[in-house]
Amino acid sequence: MAILTIHPKDEAQEKALKTIFEAFSIKYEKEFDETEYLMSSKANYEALDENIAQLNAGNGVKISLEDLWK
Repeated sequence: MAILTIHPKDEAQEKALKTIFEAFSIKYEKEFDETEYLMSSKANYEALDENIAQLNAGNGVKISLEDLWK
């Protein structure tokens, strides 16, 4: 059987599709979106926002690939 990847445009479409899948006993999985998960926490969002601001201000540290595993 084929595997289909479906991209609903909003939560309403996602809910409707889940209802249809359940009605027809179609197995489905929701892929884990790390960015969405991290941004769902206010503390994580604030920390990420602060880190991005620091990088934009030039306060980041560059590590060469050769030094990465030392």
